Amino acid sequence: MKKVLTLVLAVLMLVTCVAAFSACSKTNDDFVAVDAADLLQEDFGIAVKKNSPELLAAVNTVVDEWVANGTMTKYVEYYTALADYAEKGGTAPEAGDLKTSWDFGTATEVITVYTESGFAPFEFIYNNEVVGVDFAIMNQVAVNMGKKVVVKDIAFDTIPTSVKSDTGLAVGAAGMTITDERREEVDFSSIYYSSTLVVVSAKDKAIGSVAELAGLKVGVQEGTSGDLIISDAKGDGYSYEVEKEDGTVETIVVKAAGATVSQYKQYALALADLKAGRIDAILMDKLPAQTMLSAAE
Repeated sequence: MKKVLTLVLAVLMLVTCVAAFSACSKTNDDFVAVDAADLLQEDFGIAVKKNSPELLAAVNTVVDEWVANGTMTKYVEYYTALADYAEKGGTAPEAGDLKTSWDFGTATEVITVYTESGFAPFEFIYNNEVVGVDFAIMNQVAVNMGKKVVVKDIAFDTIPTSVKSDTGLAVGAAGMTITDERREEVDFSSIYYSSTLVVVSAKDKAIGSVAELAGLKVGVQEGTSGDLIISDAKGDGYSYEVEKEDGTVETIVVKAAGATVSQYKQYALALADLKAGRIDAILMDKLPAQTMLSAAE
């Protein structure tokens, strides 16, 4: 009897080890990011502390100019390539005529920039400092205002509150979607980038909508649009309005009943759980998702 029990336990351990190896051996190439067909695009803005008209105007001056002349697109492409280079190596991308370093001179007054640095190409760590599209914007704003940037790398969901409670000039620069809820705590700059949410899931079981997440385990970064949307969708539903061709407004309700939500501080942690089979999908912004999946293992 003891020998039979030992054999059974050994077989069970072998099966467990094989299953664990199979899950952990999955690579980024085994997953795909698919646009959530039942959601609208989202608009990113710099979150500026309320009652800071000079700072808001300075941010808008840079954003509006760069969007109009194509510089913003160039920065998105450059920092996407730089994030890829930082992960995979190879040949470093050429910045061309883009400015990638800023001299604050002898400035003593600061603009505190709150961010969460795991959101390439908008912000990520390169050569031990935070770089990216958002920091190109804010570094240029600081130079134009004769000030300097101080970076606070914090949890994403605390950024609006941190900007609101800061006693000096402060912004949140973190690929932040403009929402009415966040407008209660901060002002937003002009739109500098528009994105769609995607569902990151296994290629052989690709998921293309929030509705398809019903009953599944979904990973999100805490406090992001993905977090807010799936949290609503698994309950009474996430709703938004769409203007039709005849001028009438239709309310769209997206539901994902029975979905289980796991919140993470960083997307890298969610990806690790996805590879291990602990969650079924990640709901996040498109460009960071593509950058994350293109990164080296």
